[in-house]
Amino acid sequence: MARWDGLRAFFGRSPKARPALAPGSEAAHAAPAVWNGPGGWTGLPAAAGSRGRAGAWLAVAGLWLAVSLEGSDPCRGLWVGQVTLNFVNEVTVPLDQNNVPIAPDPQRPTPTHDQANLRLILHVSGGGQVSLLKDVAVLNRAASTEGSAGSSASNLQVRTESDVALVTDPRLYGEFSPQPAQRYASAVFDFGDSKATQAVEEVLNRAAEEAAASVANSTLDFSSATGRSQAEAAAKAAAESATGPIADHADVAQTFFEFLDFLNRARVDQIALSSTEASLARTEAEQRRDQSFYHDTRPVDMVDAIAAAVEALAPDADDAVKKKAAQTMAAAYADLANDYHRFLAGQRFGAMIDAAGQAAAAAAVADGATEASIRAAVLADGTVNDAKTEALRIQVSAYDDSRAMDAVGQVLEAVIASAVAALPAAAADQDPIATAAAAAGRTELADNVARFPVSAAGPTSDYTAFVRSTRYASSSGVAAEAAAAAAVAERSQNTLWTADSLKKAARLAAAEALSSALAEAALTLRHELPLEGHFGPGLGDARLRWEIQAGGGAPLSADAALKGTIYLPANHPTNPFRHRRNPEHATGVDITRSIRLDFDGSPGDVLPRAGYGVDRITGVYREEVFGLHKRLGPQQDTGLIVEGRFVLNRVSLIDALNAH
Repeated sequence: MARWDGLRAFFGRSPKARPALAPGSEAAHAAPAVWNGPGGWTGLPAAAGSRGRAGAWLAVAGLWLAVSLEGSDPCRGLWVGQVTLNFVNEVTVPLDQNNVPIAPDPQRPTPTHDQANLRLILHVSGGGQVSLLKDVAVLNRAASTEGSAGSSASNLQVRTESDVALVTDPRLYGEFSPQPAQRYASAVFDFGDSKATQAVEEVLNRAAEEAAASVANSTLDFSSATGRSQAEAAAKAAAESATGPIADHADVAQTFFEFLDFLNRARVDQIALSSTEASLARTEAEQRRDQSFYHDTRPVDMVDAIAAAVEALAPDADDAVKKKAAQTMAAAYADLANDYHRFLAGQRFGAMIDAAGQAAAAAAVADGATEASIRAAVLADGTVNDAKTEALRIQVSAYDDSRAMDAVGQVLEAVIASAVAALPAAAADQDPIATAAAAAGRTELADNVARFPVSAAGPTSDYTAFVRSTRYASSSGVAAEAAAAAAVAERSQNTLWTADSLKKAARLAAAEALSSALAEAALTLRHELPLEGHFGPGLGDARLRWEIQAGGGAPLSADAALKGTIYLPANHPTNPFRHRRNPEHATGVDITRSIRLDFDGSPGDVLPRAGYGVDRITGVYREEVFGLHKRLGPQQDTGLIVEGRFVLNRVSLIDALNAH
């Protein structure tokens, strides 16, 4: 299957006509590629095989620095720790000695008598993007079983990070051998994919509004059956007309695929050479973003990233370099399954490094060893060629994507250079050379192999499956019919009806009619919650508000290091205000948790050590909750606020989740 079709299949969509590939691209997927050092890769199209070894990397270093991070983020990996909450804002209004109410400042959390402890789990990708996790399993890729007795200790030994995977999706456990594994979890961040519930609520609310408005403005005779029937039909038609586009545009995965068809290879080249083309592409991206309640920003982000990659190049960069920068960034955004980063963090890439080190060492201690003989031995290794085949497989064929092949070549060059540096070598030096060569490859992978943006705005596969289901497709008609009937009944049976009472009746009826859709939406899962901002010492404002006021310092900065929002819709089955047997509580209230983290220290500080080589970082955790209590403050814009300090320890350097 071609890579473009594979992207569509990943989201459960039957492939449509894919964009035309550049000459040689199909051959690139079938023919083996060979990295020949100064000549670059052979067996690839000219555009993909144009890079050479280390010297050539320096020649195009400006390009790579402009379009990606040079190496993995220094704070990458899995961080696990604890939050200690011991400050909360006051919601009661006490009386003074004269019985005069003295309202406390709701923006100022005050010390509590006791404390609450929360488990906090964060993951930082190689590109520096941070996700809040509710649970993660640490699984051994190299584990195997022996008979009925299960796994032996020797088979479970972890030698390198490449032997370990961080898995947040329990549905992937079956891809690993049975084994005793470690799992970190936090009960206080049990979030699902609220976007699926929001998709139903958008239909529900719009149906209720339109049906109620139609009935309220109707001049028909509601005392007659004919008048009620006509009013109900008109209200249903109005509701269906308003809710149909919501359901039609809910499938943002398909919308993005269509945008990728629009933003083809030729148009990316045009954007690289013309700011006018970039402006036109952005207009198209904005239209696709704004047509859905989901507000998928990926099209706009993609165009902006392509333009930024080109603008960051040297002023005298030629057209070929500009096009390459644009194509590479386009491929990074079209890599919806994050195959590139998972490949770098996967077992196959790690095995390639070890095998290349062994092959290079064996060649280095042979009689008459030279750089050419070492390179030939490395490139002939079967494990190395397996990695190259995988690198070809994961290319985004719609664009000029050589990211994975470049990463393989770059790491192999580091391995080869390490072995060459040991010449001349004796047979006794083989193991040390192999160890040093593999270490050089892993250092190159961590410090210099490019990482790229991974958009956090896209839908989950569960969301996409739900909005493509028959149940959701029929939700517009179901909600419209129920809302129209309830609004007509309210007006005809209640002589004191109001516009609000019509809307309330319509909404309750629509919610009841869509209860099965809401229940199905609640089953959709999100395993990671993307956070905005950056992770690192000294970022944000790590001062407690109580300390700020007590010390007379400057107000808390609005610039958070990390922030995110957990949203629990009113109609979500786990909403605490819903009650199955109380009609007054058929619908809950929206609950929003706004989370903020700020880090101690100064920007650029070296991460402190907790002991035994474990990195540690500390800071202040803040959370503001709306929905559990009435809003506070003169403007009624403040929720319940809690604050406390957190401590996080880095337990793994793996920079990609769910890699295998």
